[in-house]
Amino acid sequence: MITDFISIIGYGTFITHGFWKDKKNVEVCVVKNFIRIFIPERNWFPYALPLKNSFFKALKFEVTKRELEALDIYEGVNSRLFKRVKTEVVLKNDKQIEAFIYVPTTNTIISQRLTSELDRFDSWKKEIEKSPEVLKKFPELLL
Repeated sequence: MITDFISIIGYGTFITHGFWKDKKNVEVCVVKNFIRIFIPERNWFPYALPLKNSFFKALKFEVTKRELEALDIYEGVNSRLFKRVKTEVVLKNDKQIEAFIYVPTTNTIISQRLTSELDRFDSWKKEIEKSPEVLKKFPELLL
C-alpha cells in the first residue's frame, strides 16, 4: 500500500507541543509572505497573517490524510476559526515547495482584531525558547 504524504507547516503549537515528533521529513523552512504574531494577553497560540515581503521560520513535516483530518479538527477548521491554505516555503537546500499552513479565517481576524502591527518581533520565538528539545534539534528556528 502506498501512502501519499502531505506537507504541513508547523509554526506555533505544532512546534511547542511536539506534533512534529512522530512525523516524516521534519525540517526547518522559511515561510514567505507571512508574519507570525503572538498576543499572549489574548491567546495561548500564534497566528500567521499574510504580509508581502515578510517571512518567518517554521517546521515543515509530512502527514497522512488521516493525520491531516486530525490537524484540521485541532485547528478548528470545521468551526471556521482557521483555514488550511497552500503556500510556498523554502527548505534548507533552497528548494521551494508548496505546503499547507493554517491561517485565521476572515471572521477570526475581525473578531480577534488581528493585524501585523500587534507583534513586530515574532514573540512566539520566546515560547520556542522554553523547549530545550526543540532548541537542540532545530536551533535555526531562532536565527
